[in-house]
Amino acid sequence: MSEGVVPTSASCFFSVSRSGEFHQFLVYDYYDPKGFYAKLLDKPKKCRGELRKLCINMQGFLDQEEVKVNGLRVHPRVVTAYISHRGFMDSPYVAWVITFRGPLKRGLNVFENTSEREKAEYDFEIVWQFPRRSRIVGFQISTEAQVVGRNTLYVTARKGEEVGGYERIEFVLY
Repeated sequence: MSEGVVPTSASCFFSVSRSGEFHQFLVYDYYDPKGFYAKLLDKPKKCRGELRKLCINMQGFLDQEEVKVNGLRVHPRVVTAYISHRGFMDSPYVAWVITFRGPLKRGLNVFENTSEREKAEYDFEIVWQFPRRSRIVGFQISTEAQVVGRNTLYVTARKGEEVGGYERIEFVLY
């Protein structure tokens, strides 16, 4: 990423299937006053190179986390990434598609993530959507979180808050 490109916020959407597939769509919004990403879009080869670097860097962050589903270590993998803009060339975003699989069962299931504690450098939100006929029964999250309905968990963090560490979501599949 070029100097002068600054992250401003992030959003992450998890969709969990009954078969144990976890699909993650992670989006970082940036302020890019010099138009680094806008200029890349006109240069396909350089753009592919930048996307490759972004995928490798994100995979490096994911590899530092310990992710478990029902006690079994799983390994999130970056599938792809892309760059686009939100109406203005100084407002790009980068989106990553990340997947992993864990052993789910009828009854109680537990997702755990352990990562380094740090201060959030920007606001972010995370939405977890669990399958129909499931219910979130407990969670331990480092920031503000609430269950919406029975099977959606909404997590927010504001710039400067402590994030990461040990996090856990318990949910029942019926």
